[in-house]
Amino acid sequence: MMDLAEIPDGELSQTREIARRQQIPEKYLPTIIRTLARAGLIRTLRGSHGGIALARPAAKITLKDVVEAIDGPVLLNRCLIRPGECGGVGDKYCSLHTFWERMVSDIESQMDSIDFEYLVSRKP
Repeated sequence: MMDLAEIPDGELSQTREIARRQQIPEKYLPTIIRTLARAGLIRTLRGSHGGIALARPAAKITLKDVVEAIDGPVLLNRCLIRPGECGGVGDKYCSLHTFWERMVSDIESQMDSIDFEYLVSRKP
């Protein structure tokens, strides 16, 4: 996403170019690209003049958008995934449940406040 955020609007990047610039094996990118495209974060165009680009401006894509597209919701404890495992009785939660909820909320707020335009501007 950082790589795509750095290219000028309207331009496309090739998978092999991204792999080369980011020094990652090209074979890993198709799965990541499909996931990001399904989430509406990037667009792909096939053909000899095809490539990959951000689906919207970098300022409109947050770190939270990308993390959730790749990993799903931010969850720090299994009781947030399956409340029945919380250890409470009946409708009650364990004493740590609200702590975990606040932590997740804080992390999500922080990630939602960071967009890719900002990240690109901070790159050394």
